[in-house]
Amino acid sequence: MWKRLKVGSTIAFLAWGLLIPPFFTPATLYIFESTQVEHINAAMPHPSIANVSAAHLFTYSPPSVRGTKQYENDVNRIFTGPRTVMNLLATATSSLGEILPLDLPFNNSAYSIDFYAPVIRCGDANDTERHAIDGLLKEEMNATSGTLNETASAYFSFVPTYNSTGSLTAVSHPRRQIPSTPMNELWMTFLRPEINGQGERVKTRHYQICRPHNASYNLEISQYHGVQNVSVEYEVGETIPFPDEKPNEISNMTQHAYTAFMWTVCDQLVGKLAWMDDTSIKDEQQATAQFGIIDSPIQHTSLLGSVDFDAYFEFDEEKELYKDQNMSTAFDLSDQRLKDKAMARNRTLDILIEELSSNLTVSMMHNRLLTDMANTTVKLTTDVNRYNYKAYGLFVPYALANAFALVCVILGLTSYVRDGAMPGKKVQDYVQAMHDPKFQGSPAVNSRTPSFSAVSGPDEPTEMRPLGEGSGEGRSNERATYYQYTRSSSDAGRVEGVGIV
Repeated sequence: MWKRLKVGSTIAFLAWGLLIPPFFTPATLYIFESTQVEHINAAMPHPSIANVSAAHLFTYSPPSVRGTKQYENDVNRIFTGPRTVMNLLATATSSLGEILPLDLPFNNSAYSIDFYAPVIRCGDANDTERHAIDGLLKEEMNATSGTLNETASAYFSFVPTYNSTGSLTAVSHPRRQIPSTPMNELWMTFLRPEINGQGERVKTRHYQICRPHNASYNLEISQYHGVQNVSVEYEVGETIPFPDEKPNEISNMTQHAYTAFMWTVCDQLVGKLAWMDDTSIKDEQQATAQFGIIDSPIQHTSLLGSVDFDAYFEFDEEKELYKDQNMSTAFDLSDQRLKDKAMARNRTLDILIEELSSNLTVSMMHNRLLTDMANTTVKLTTDVNRYNYKAYGLFVPYALANAFALVCVILGLTSYVRDGAMPGKKVQDYVQAMHDPKFQGSPAVNSRTPSFSAVSGPDEPTEMRPLGEGSGEGRSNERATYYQYTRSSSDAGRVEGVGIV
């Protein structure tokens, strides 16, 4: 096999193969998006409502005595109401139904922090409180407004307040910033549709009372590319009563701030949802003599979708607002009511009010002025561009190039070992040999077909004699002349060859 192997052609082919590797994808660097995460210790915000020094940001509590100097002898204060910023935050939070966007110092960060802040929790009223609520509800329903009579109440919520005579009254509208003596509570009664033991749908009256509590909060906050995630956990502590300091006592400003918080939440919930009759209209052909009213700021909040308000929205059918209505579809919910219930997730008022209070607490971080800073571990995530290359893109072309080069070297070494060096080999020798069938068919023993120059030497005299003429292959109109080449050498002997011209 080695005798028949055309080493020159093979090496030429392999050398041509060295042009193949560049056609592969070069192993250049490429860029891909990634993130770099680091942990640092930094000051991060949390609500400052429990900080005595920051209480004036939440409550408007002027000094009880004239002529005092601020921060010196103004130790006794009178609570009159919340700051306007608290009303603004409460309105936005209750309308949105979720935590407001937080003002954080880092764009892409995550941290956990603990602090104290208020939360409002509602529970069932006791018998004494139920009796008091019933009495105040009857007073509200009996208080006629011109020719309007309240015939049914679906929801009634108020802040119990003591008047100048010490009697308990129901304040069922948002309060003004004036000194007063209310209870730090929200009382409410409502009808809740339920299924009784017989499978019938009935409406049961419930009585609940909501109170502010001190709570220990734990927040896990993360923000990445403008999207914030907040996980809220808290443990409920003691109840916070309404401030009632004597003139010579030092006011608890944290208690004032918590009371301002409770005040703003109550202002979103007080009022009533009821059914009214207009006694001035007797002729049913002239105008509608009955209708429902929503006299409460709760209509502006996400709490309107609570299941505890379904009774009110069924008054139209229950009170027969229209004649001959189809009762099989009378209690089907409208599209808008379904959207409201979806926003509130069809939950009860006690759950929604507690959620609103915790959302408002966290939403204080929407305003950097209402926060304190505390050192904590912060996880920072930075978007970076990383550089890399594909390993096979580097291996394949270089491996092929090295393989071709190695084969060429091996063949060259093999040729050198077997035949030795041939310094006289020329390109003309290859051309002459390719046109000499006789020379190609008579290879030398144990060697590849030698050239004339390699055998006789480049400087030996050459004799060229014509042998004859004939027609060349494939050429009908051309004539070919054959010449015989003869070189003589005392060392190499006599070699003859035939050429065609």
